[in-house]
Amino acid sequence: MADDKRIERIELKVDGLSDKLSETNIILAKQHESLRLHMKRSDMLEESMKPLQRHVSMVDGALKLVGLLAALTAILEAIHLLLK
Repeated sequence: MADDKRIERIELKVDGLSDKLSETNIILAKQHESLRLHMKRSDMLEESMKPLQRHVSMVDGALKLVGLLAALTAILEAIHLLLK
């Protein structure tokens, strides 16, 4: 009799663990789908940022060119003033 109750308690615990495992599998499937959608959105955002990145690179290059021209102009002006 005591063995029967003990086996019944073990079976109840195993059933509880099985239920929790099933719940965990459902949660994992939902998280996997959420991750898949997140990765898709991230990829789309990265693609939409490419034109902006090109624009920023062009502006950066233009500003460096303006700085270089300003420095050269200052040097030439200084030489011009020294030779006067």
